[in-house]
Amino acid sequence: MSGDLPVYGPTEALGDEEHTPEVIVRVDFLLSREQITTALGIAWAEIAGDRAPESLTILETRHEVEAYLSVQAFHALDVQMERDRQRVFPPEQQRAMQVLAEAVERAYPARRVPDAPARQAPRYGEGTVTIETDDHGTITIDEPDWCLGHDDEPIGYRADVTHHGRPTVAELETDRGTVEFLPARISWAPFSELQPEPYPVADVEEFPPMSPAQLRELAAELGMHVGRLYRLSNHLDRLRRYGS
Repeated sequence: MSGDLPVYGPTEALGDEEHTPEVIVRVDFLLSREQITTALGIAWAEIAGDRAPESLTILETRHEVEAYLSVQAFHALDVQMERDRQRVFPPEQQRAMQVLAEAVERAYPARRVPDAPARQAPRYGEGTVTIETDDHGTITIDEPDWCLGHDDEPIGYRADVTHHGRPTVAELETDRGTVEFLPARISWAPFSELQPEPYPVADVEEFPPMSPAQLRELAAELGMHVGRLYRLSNHLDRLRRYGS
């Protein structure tokens, strides 16, 4: 029977302020229109104030009905929890409650927050840096003078160790503030295996690693694109002024 009924909600997740949520439990209520109207009437009596019932939006109507049902459930739970706190359960009932708590853990496992990855605490020497890796343990490697360092980087595989230089970006002032674009920097992953990098490369957003010659080609193309943008701006100006 329930498979043929329209489904509305949940409009939003509802809870109380006294308890930290750990899971979301969803329940479908099979309700008649009389039951829904009664729930809305009780909720409306509490929020009406100077408002007219005609002012209720669809989302407000659904929220108030769902909120009333949840409030009743939370109130009943609070009453029972307070009763339980004031009681001393006999050993057999305590054991039963422990079994029920374990059943809840199985049925409603909370999302486990993954452990934060271990971070680097590098030790710098004369042109070297000592860092940790997952596959080669502690290693000491050459540290280029243009590298910004490896402090607080996540510890990973040796092949992923990368030196990064200071980025350079293009900036444009707009009505919404400063927009930065096309960031570029020197980068070098000397132990990379999938894409070996025997020499430093240019790391430019949205482009694969670039050699000096490729970076010059990009700069030349950007210079020509500047001219195209100027021509486009002139065309746009004519359209806005004259419509053609």
